[in-house]
Amino acid sequence: MQQIIVALVVVIAVVVSIWKLMPARRRLQALLWLDARTSNRASLAGFRERVLKPRITRAAGSGCAGCAANVGVRPHHPPR
Repeated sequence: MQQIIVALVVVIAVVVSIWKLMPARRRLQALLWLDARTSNRASLAGFRERVLKPRITRAAGSGCAGCAANVGVRPHHPPR
């Protein structure tokens, strides 16, 4: 039983690490793929609205400021 729990924790850690290290474009593609696969199931409509829609919106609108290389970079604002 303990080995199963440890294996499950390791698998979850690997999946989270892969997701975090994946380029933003691939994450967006994965979210869009997941959204397309769940769109024909009425039972998953709440999941799509509550979880997928905000994540897709955030991922699609992040642009260059969304990548880890630009953590300290302030977004450009036009002069007033």
